[in-house]
Amino acid sequence: MADPAQLSVVVTRAVHQADELCNLISQAGAEAVRFPVTEIEAVEDSDPALLRAFETLDEADVAIFVSPNAATYGLSLLERQGRELPKRARVLAVGPGTARQLHERGVSVSAVPQGKYDSEALLALPDLQDVAGRSVLIIRGQAGREILAEELDCRQAVVSHLVCYRRVALDNPDPKVLSRWHDQGFDVLILTSASAAEHLWQLLGANAIELLKNMAFVVSSERIGEHCRSMGFAGSIVVAENAGMSALVSALEQIA
Repeated sequence: MADPAQLSVVVTRAVHQADELCNLISQAGAEAVRFPVTEIEAVEDSDPALLRAFETLDEADVAIFVSPNAATYGLSLLERQGRELPKRARVLAVGPGTARQLHERGVSVSAVPQGKYDSEALLALPDLQDVAGRSVLIIRGQAGREILAEELDCRQAVVSHLVCYRRVALDNPDPKVLSRWHDQGFDVLILTSASAAEHLWQLLGANAIELLKNMAFVVSSERIGEHCRSMGFAGSIVVAENAGMSALVSALEQIA
């Protein structure tokens, strides 16, 4: 196992989401290199899909927040519109980071998966086992995974979506980081979404294969690791125990 203190670790998370992970990497003695590949934007309040979602908001029996961004942007949207979740609604958070955002905004969380923080873990929660005929609202971003909604449909829930943010690929990489990447390279790259892998590949362009070939990858799920392989990432891939920031940093110890 490598000593994390010897590693340079590229963090691809959006600027407003990178602090916790970078701080934990630094506390482990490694070097955190910020290289955001995505920007998060709020969906326009006038978006027709939002207006349709508001029509059924008061009917929600269960509200599922699928990411910290969903909590942040979703609650901000509701506040701007003078709306709130029904008091009877069970509120589910995909992980502790999402739950923390909800708690900080005064929303009581009914349940959070343990161990894994993804759609499959949400679907295993008791609240989502007997949902036939119940109204389930998924608060999410554009172009997210569909497995949660698809499985709830199979369970005969009445599913609606509140799409409150989008991920936008950045096209202005930090020239200092790129210069060092070309000259010296980095040891590890952390990826927490399939879209981040795609945006990184686009950002590096024709140099992607050369810049990434000697790097190890830490990913937050098997699915993201498989997606990286399908895109042509050739380095070793370590799958973190879950998508939590501490788990991502702990995974650095597995890099030889």
